[in-house]
Amino acid sequence: MIYLIILAVIFFGLLYYIKRPKSIAEATPAVTETYRDILLKEVDYYEQLPEEEKEQFEKRIHLFLHEKKITGVDVEADEHTKVLVAASAVIPAFAFDDYNYPMIREVLLYSNTFDDSFLHPNREMKQDRISGMVGEGPLSQVVMLSKPDLIRGFQNKSKPHNVGIHEFTHLLDKTDGTVDGIPEHLMDRKFIAPWIEEMEKEVRKIRSGSSDIPPYALTNHAEFLAVASEYFFVAPSEFKKKHPELLAYLQKIFRQEVSEEGVQPID
Repeated sequence: MIYLIILAVIFFGLLYYIKRPKSIAEATPAVTETYRDILLKEVDYYEQLPEEEKEQFEKRIHLFLHEKKITGVDVEADEHTKVLVAASAVIPAFAFDDYNYPMIREVLLYSNTFDDSFLHPNREMKQDRISGMVGEGPLSQVVMLSKPDLIRGFQNKSKPHNVGIHEFTHLLDKTDGTVDGIPEHLMDRKFIAPWIEEMEKEVRKIRSGSSDIPPYALTNHAEFLAVASEYFFVAPSEFKKKHPELLAYLQKIFRQEVSEEGVQPID
């Protein structure tokens, strides 16, 4: 009996060791300064955060870059671009402490838009001019992004479009097992039906030409959530003014609110 107890203690001790969070070395001051320089120049979301939140954002950037591989397929994966990839991931997940997308291991960067023939080689009709994609099948742990479109999403202030935020919103949507525009793990169940109703209401406005949400949101509910989320994070003041009903639900989903300073986690 005593041997069984000892074996059980050893087993659970090993299980704890395997499952416990990995200790991540803090970024050096020089590395943190590099993050800060890039973020202040490129990422409005970060620039508008209070100092304490900026420090937390930098730590999350470091965590993402430490745990995820970012590879250039036919283009260089330079430090500047890696920080923008990490920022794209951190922004929609910032209110979820230390969440770091456990379902992915790598981000692939391309020199231009791409098509999906590598996922569906036998399909006659292929989707082309893709700026970003969450992988499927053998690539299910991979996110693919067009490098120039990723950079453009942070530099073009006139359009509420950011392909990085778009794709990482899909991954947050996927935390309940499906990418369907209804992130059940992120919102109270009582809000699910009203959220679907609100999406359908806005879909009708887009079809009639009375909404400024991009028409790609008409594809399905998953794309509606991702497109609306880009707008929410990139142009929060305008989104608040033009889409107060949608705003209320996105604030619940992401646990972040729009204020005069920008978008910040809800206390």
